[in-house]
Amino acid sequence: MRAFLPESVGTGVLMLLVSITSTQIGSASAKLLFASVGPEVTVALRLVCATLILFAVLRPWRHVPRGGEWKNVLIYGLAIAFMNGCFYQSIARIPLGVSVAVEFSGPLLVAVCSSRRWTDYAGVALAVAGMLLIVPWSGLEGGLDVAGLLFALAAAAGWAGYIVFGRRAGGVGVSAAAWGMLAGSLAAVPWAAWADGGGVLFAPGVFMDVLPLAFFVGFTASALPYGLEMVALRLVPPQAYGVLMSLEPAAAALFGFLILGEVLTLRQWCAVALVVGASLLVTHRRGS
Repeated sequence: MRAFLPESVGTGVLMLLVSITSTQIGSASAKLLFASVGPEVTVALRLVCATLILFAVLRPWRHVPRGGEWKNVLIYGLAIAFMNGCFYQSIARIPLGVSVAVEFSGPLLVAVCSSRRWTDYAGVALAVAGMLLIVPWSGLEGGLDVAGLLFALAAAAGWAGYIVFGRRAGGVGVSAAAWGMLAGSLAAVPWAAWADGGGVLFAPGVFMDVLPLAFFVGFTASALPYGLEMVALRLVPPQAYGVLMSLEPAAAALFGFLILGEVLTLRQWCAVALVVGASLLVTHRRGS
């Protein structure tokens, strides 16, 4: 990829913007699979397809984890499966933009735990305010499923674990992503088979019908963003990276509307804006 693109901060920023767009297009597209296969099978198909793509591109068998490295890689993979499983359960019940806004509290918490600046605490306050706006107090937010919010919070915990153990597994190199995705797939497939009850996974006709979209989701939501971010992280300063990733909740709301027709209320948009503001505060000057 670097052979065709000049190495510059601008190139890295462009890669991250494409990564964010790709991730949210993949997430919105995954929701289209729910009607046919359900969220459990969708998670398994996404992880398996992403694993196949990453193995083909990264060829991780050249860098096999050793000894204690396997522990971090396996926990990293379980975090991937848990995070995606809870996230898909969440977006099956609430709008994509709301779910991502709540889920974003995971990486915010990780960032705050590594610093003691006043802006970090202000960021937490903004994020909490956003969460309070999203919660359906006294029925003011009609139709917003509380279980969906709880699954989004669980996905936030999974995202935090993904970050922490992803760093630890990083000692294996870029192949850690492929091995971790494989571990996540091995955890997700049995759960999907149990939830599926011998349906889609054992019906070749239906399975083949959904496979193209599943590969599209695996590529756009996992494989492509990971590849772009691995290059972009070498080009973009940490502060710029954090600021750009703050766009995730807003991008999720946008593509939830464009692809799924999900329209957020004014309160929900305000909540998304508060979460984006919280992330901007937490990432401001970090790494400078």
